[in-house]
Amino acid sequence: MRKLYYTCLMLLTSLLSFGQLIATETFSYPDGPLLGNSTWTNHSGPNGNLLVISGQAAISHASSEDINLPFGAVPGNIYFAFDMTVQDPGNPITGTDNEYFAHFKDSGSGFFARVDLSEPLNGGDYVIGISTISTEADVTWPTDLTYGTTYRVTVKFDQDEIVSELWLDASTETDSSIIANDAPGTNAGIVSFALRQSDSADDETILIDNLKVAQSFNETSLSNEVFEISTFKIYPNPTNTGIVNIASSNSDEMNIQIFDMLGKQVKNATISNNSIDVSNLNTGIYLVKITQNNASTTKKLVIR
Repeated sequence: MRKLYYTCLMLLTSLLSFGQLIATETFSYPDGPLLGNSTWTNHSGPNGNLLVISGQAAISHASSEDINLPFGAVPGNIYFAFDMTVQDPGNPITGTDNEYFAHFKDSGSGFFARVDLSEPLNGGDYVIGISTISTEADVTWPTDLTYGTTYRVTVKFDQDEIVSELWLDASTETDSSIIANDAPGTNAGIVSFALRQSDSADDETILIDNLKVAQSFNETSLSNEVFEISTFKIYPNPTNTGIVNIASSNSDEMNIQIFDMLGKQVKNATISNNSIDVSNLNTGIYLVKITQNNASTTKKLVIR
């Protein structure tokens, strides 16, 4: 059993020796720290507070661990893609305070193709942006995005020209994209993909899943894979009433697990009346894993 478990972990994130796929990660680990699973390694901040919750990496800007997935260097263009869901922090994203959360990394402290969140343009919740080497987006997506909706983010980094490009929910490389500023004269030798946590104006949580790193756009696709997203809603959120309501598209029982930002489970209950008592929880930010039948999702809960 131990050997089988280890083999499965290696298959999820190991460097693949065929085709153009470099690394893949589905975050199929027990809830808790990502560090210590497969080949992820810490390069900044305290060990162990970047968490896996319900099979997704939870990038919390209230925490400060930065972690990377190493792989062998390859020449030319290199791509990464992942599913992204931004949880509602209670208001639209504000400020431009270095909120990048995903990027490529060299063997030192060089960060490239940085993905970040920025203020919405037309009354939405946020926009996604890309920069080649700067800490804030060089360019942002022209359409506002919505909290709780899952998007497929694909990024290309040209290691020769030192320029980055980003697609959202694209099926081919010819779909619409945004291109960041180039950085001629900058050296880049990409050897890992990184996730970053840092304080931001809103301390939002970003859920990441189904990561692929490859040498071609097509290899980052999930076209042969099916992922079902179920709709759940938590309200009031933020709350100070001691009771939280959880709405679902059907009336079946739901299992509710609540975790603090250190990954400790603080509540586990099965409910059938769509409400749960949280009066014993301290003020703060929590992650709520909701499971119903064969569907599950993770939501952010703020208790005041």
